[in-house]
Amino acid sequence: MKLRITLEGQSYVVEVETLPEARDESEESGPEVPQSVLQPPLPVDTRPEDRICRSPIAGVIVSVSTVLGQRVTQNDPVVIIEAMKMQTAIGAPVDGTVQEIHVSPGQSVKPGQKLCTLG
Repeated sequence: MKLRITLEGQSYVVEVETLPEARDESEESGPEVPQSVLQPPLPVDTRPEDRICRSPIAGVIVSVSTVLGQRVTQNDPVVIIEAMKMQTAIGAPVDGTVQEIHVSPGQSVKPGQKLCTLG
C-alpha cells in the first residue's frame, strides 16, 4: 500500500506493508537498534551555548529535578529556585540529554549562572 506522509512541511510517498499480528520471536528482523538512534536529533540551528541552562534570577536552589543522562524536552523542569519566598521552576532551554549538573540544593545562584548542560 502506498501512502503520502508530510513531515515538517515536506511530503514523502512511502510503501507500507501490513504484517500479521502474531509474530514468532525467533524471526527477529536484525540487530537491535541503539537507543541513541531512536532519539530525535537537535534542531539544526541549535548552538552549543543554547544547550546550557542558566538561571534567570538570583536565588537559592531548592531542588534539582533531573539526573545525569536523563532525556528532557524543552521547558521540562530542570531545577527549582527560591527567590523572595517564591519558588520558580526553571525549564530546559532545548530538547536534549543532561550531561552535567552544575548546582546542588541549598546553593545560591546569580542571574546567568550555569545550572546544567544538555547534550
